[in-house]
Amino acid sequence: MINNFFINKNFFLLWTGKIVSQVGDKFYGIALAWWILQKTHSPATMGFFMAASTLPGLLLGPFAGTLIDRWNRKHIIIISDIVRGLLVVVTALLSTWDVLALWHIFLASIIISLASAFFDPTAQAIIPQLVTKDQLSKANALGEMVTAFSTIIGPIFGAMSVSLLGFTWVFLMNGLSYLISAFFECFITFSKTHDSHIRQNSLWFEMKEGVKFLFHRPNLILIISIIGITHLFVGCLMVVLPFLAKELGDNSVQNLGNLEMMLGVGMFLGATYIHRKIKNITQEKNLFYIILLMGVLFASIGVARAMVGLSLPPYMLLVFLIGTAIANASIYWRSLLQLHTPDTMTGRIFSISSMVGNVSLPLSYGLFGLLLNYLSISLLMLISGACLLLVGTTLMGSYKTAAQ
Repeated sequence: MINNFFINKNFFLLWTGKIVSQVGDKFYGIALAWWILQKTHSPATMGFFMAASTLPGLLLGPFAGTLIDRWNRKHIIIISDIVRGLLVVVTALLSTWDVLALWHIFLASIIISLASAFFDPTAQAIIPQLVTKDQLSKANALGEMVTAFSTIIGPIFGAMSVSLLGFTWVFLMNGLSYLISAFFECFITFSKTHDSHIRQNSLWFEMKEGVKFLFHRPNLILIISIIGITHLFVGCLMVVLPFLAKELGDNSVQNLGNLEMMLGVGMFLGATYIHRKIKNITQEKNLFYIILLMGVLFASIGVARAMVGLSLPPYMLLVFLIGTAIANASIYWRSLLQLHTPDTMTGRIFSISSMVGNVSLPLSYGLFGLLLNYLSISLLMLISGACLLLVGTTLMGSYKTAAQ
């Protein structure tokens, strides 16, 4: 059963730890947001907290990638999970003793961000060491199913857990989820082949080598560019959804929940399709088709606003289809990066790709939040769809020219 569905024992252990920790993360994120709002009633404080949760990891990214290629990757993911787990458990204890302060939350978030800068790229870089090349698409599809599953159940059960159990227990559950993840990861076995030569050079030299390697690989630059573009417009959708939900009727919270749920369901089923049907992912051109499809779907939301008005089901269908496209794009670019990057470089390349995605998303929130002050939802989605179609067509033309 494990070998048929989860590929092999080692990947199953990584996957199991990932699903436990990601679901715990969703619970923790909701609990933390409510805790901060209750304590401060300040949107500005929430904004500073989000910055503290992302900026340290972004700044560490280039160094982390080089260290990932130097160090034992199994040890990195285990230690990262233990550090994050202990920090959140301490947060839960401080909450139990009723001494939890805002600076504790900020400090823990900064350290968790730094640990995640090591864990997230390593969790992708390690996959080619656990599965064969022809199993990469299946492995990445299973990973995307975890993200989609946590997206579906996280908001529902996270809010319910905060309401029924309180902040302390939700914090504790998240801390334990990291430690359980680390426990599973302890049993992963693989041959260590990636760090035999890199320690002979300085950290700075290896960082420059990583950048030089990337700039001599147009196909990798193309894939990472698509990561940035996709995150940019996914951010647009996330900005638009609350306002769209409000327009669709009096029960705006329920409407938003339905739309976000359909996004997660689309991601899950899109990943399931690739897991069951697609054996090998080898061509970049399919990414362009996904970008073009997203462009059509984004524009369709704008058109639907004019043609079908305020009926919820058409928007749920469109958001569902966007979710399937997002899942496909994510699986394709991860598989292609793993396929085209030698093992000695995967830490650096995945750190760069993570940085691009993590920078694009907050920039998107700011940009499209500002544009929504001046443009209607219909016009913004039509413009976004047209931009995606233009970008997809341009990239496809550049790819065909380079291939010739």
